[in-house]
Amino acid sequence: MRTADEPIEVERLTRLNEYGPDDLFICCASFEDRCLSSTLRMGIDYRTNFAIIFVIEEPLYKKQVDTNLYRLQRELGKRTSKGIFVISCQKENPIDGVSQLKNIWKQCKPRNLDEPFITIDISGFTKIYLLELLHYLVIELNLGIPRLLHTTQTYLPTKLTRGIEQITTIPNFFGSISWEKQTVLVLLLGFEPERSLAVWKHFNPAKTVALITNPPRYGNLDYLKYAQENNSHLLSQPSTEVRNVPPDNPYAAKNVLEVIYNDTRGSFNMVIGPFGTKPQAVGVFLFCLEHPKVQVVYSFPTKYTRSYLQRKPGPTLWLPLAPAVTV
Repeated sequence: MRTADEPIEVERLTRLNEYGPDDLFICCASFEDRCLSSTLRMGIDYRTNFAIIFVIEEPLYKKQVDTNLYRLQRELGKRTSKGIFVISCQKENPIDGVSQLKNIWKQCKPRNLDEPFITIDISGFTKIYLLELLHYLVIELNLGIPRLLHTTQTYLPTKLTRGIEQITTIPNFFGSISWEKQTVLVLLLGFEPERSLAVWKHFNPAKTVALITNPPRYGNLDYLKYAQENNSHLLSQPSTEVRNVPPDNPYAAKNVLEVIYNDTRGSFNMVIGPFGTKPQAVGVFLFCLEHPKVQVVYSFPTKYTRSYLQRKPGPTLWLPLAPAVTV
C-alpha cells in the first residue's frame, strides 16, 4: 500500500475489499466513449455485488448513449454478482435521478455502512448530477468519500456547448445568503465561456475570482491559451481577479477555494460556478462540506456541440481527496 497526494493513473482497476467483492460500482452512460474506460480497465479479479448505471437523457446523441449503455451493461455483467440497476433521468433534474437511487438503495446498499466499498466513475456525469450524487451518499447517508475515478480526454481545444437554457442554484447547495452583504463570485473556467459569462451577468457581483486551469492537463499550453482567449471578456473586467487551479486534484482545488473564502469571509456572500473540470467540481463539493453557507450555481447549455464525439479517452485517474489517500 502507498499514499499519494496527486492523481494516480489506473492501468488495472482492483477491488477495494481485499476479502471479497466490493459493495457498489456507480457510473454514467454518456455519449462520450470515456464513460467506458473504467470498466475496460477492471482486472480479472475485480468483483462488485451491485452496479448502478445512470443514463442522463440527451436526445441529440441517443444512439451513442444507448450504445455505451449496452457496452457498460455487458462489461459490468461479467463483474457483478447480485445485480445491475439502470437509472434513466432528465438532464435538467438531478433530483429525479437521486430520488430513483433512494428508491433502490435498500436493495443495493453496502453490507457494512461503517466501512463501505464504493467506487464512482465520474467521467460520464454532468457536474450538477455529480454534486447531487455526492451530497446523497456523503452527507445524507454519511458513507464517507467513495473512491472516485475520472477518465480524461485528449482533443483539440474547441467550443463544447452553445447557448444558455437556464441558470439555477444547485439543489442542496443553496447556502445561506445575507442580503446585507455583497457577493464574491468564484468561477472555475474552461471551454464554455457563454455559461460562465451568463452566471456573471446574472449575479453582477462586486468581486469576481476567475479560476483558470493552470498548469494545463498534459502540459498542453494550447488549453490554457484557449481558455484565456474564450473567457477574455470576463477576465478583462476590473473587478475580476485571476488565480490558478490544477485540473485533476479535488483536494488542491478545495484548498484554492479555502484561501479565497478566508480572504473574503465576513464581508461577502460566496457563490461558486463550477465550469471547469469534473475533478474541480469534486473539489467544490469537498469545500462545501466544510462551508455549507456557500452557494453553488449552474447554467444549462442549450446543446452540446459535436466536438464531444471527436474526443478520445485519455488516462483514467484515481483522484486524491485528502492530503494523502491510500492506494
